[in-house]
Amino acid sequence: MKRINVEEINKIYLDKKTWWQPNIEKNIFKRLIKRNDNKAWFHTFLYFSSLLLSGVIACLSWGTWYSIPAFFIYGTIYACSNARWHEYGHRTVFKNRKLNDFFYYISSFIAFFEPISWRWSHANHHSQTRHNNLDLEIADPRPTNLRILFFTEFFGYYRVKAELIKIIKHSFKIFDKNNESEDKLSILDLVPEKEVQKMIISSRIFLFIIFFTILFSIYVKSFLPILLIITPQIYGGPVLWLLAFTQHAGLKFNSNDHRETTRTVILGPILGTFLYSNMQYHIEHHACPQVPFYNLPELHKIIKDQLPRSNQGLIDAYKEIIPAIIKQSKDTTYEINKSLPV
Repeated sequence: MKRINVEEINKIYLDKKTWWQPNIEKNIFKRLIKRNDNKAWFHTFLYFSSLLLSGVIACLSWGTWYSIPAFFIYGTIYACSNARWHEYGHRTVFKNRKLNDFFYYISSFIAFFEPISWRWSHANHHSQTRHNNLDLEIADPRPTNLRILFFTEFFGYYRVKAELIKIIKHSFKIFDKNNESEDKLSILDLVPEKEVQKMIISSRIFLFIIFFTILFSIYVKSFLPILLIITPQIYGGPVLWLLAFTQHAGLKFNSNDHRETTRTVILGPILGTFLYSNMQYHIEHHACPQVPFYNLPELHKIIKDQLPRSNQGLIDAYKEIIPAIIKQSKDTTYEINKSLPV
């Protein structure tokens, strides 16, 4: 297969002739894409200090019934490193590229995403959003498997398992090539040859940390290190799944209008801003990936008249999503049609 030439994720620009773009004044857009280090440090410190504090509390509660809610809170915060991985990966948080990359690599391990392959996969996701066989990040492929979507993936089991298998293979320079269809992409089609060695090294680092954590757990005769480092993405996954699945679930495939393939859900400061880094403004993010996450609420206010109705909270979103997903398990052609402003 011919390798797809994907731009670096922070340089993605969707051509107005190809993709829908909001009508916004140039001077306002320039202000919105401006990065603010004060806001960047505030959100970075808030997240990592909360992660550390909740981890300490979870450790202190170990051996008591209080450990159940304590580890649930820690695991939820840990799993929502997914949102930080995403933001630092776009390199729009800090002004300094190295700072973005530093926290990207840390967040990648916590979120259990091998950083090199996922940087290019996510760049491709933006440039090929919900285009079948091209977008590798479609969370609701059809025909829909209800058991996998609503139960197994509720805890991120398949994602974690697939990523573990991938980093083991990549550590030993084993690369899966897509043999099913020449039109369907694989990771190797996206990662440039010059980045492959970096991918191998980062996979080995991930594998070493996991292996060392398991050995240390055996040495101290406690499951605690594994609970703190390896398994939080699973037991802390449900809240992240509830947040992330709303992004595109049940919506159209193969459309160049993000308003048809992507969903904005209005959430509060804890779920939306703290845990999810404003990714609930997902149409806005896909339309303007250069805008830092802390500026997305303002972008939403400016362009909301150009968007379909935003879902008001998770309950409202899942009232739309669940019936659609159930229908798609029987009818692969069914899709939610958003009413677009004229």
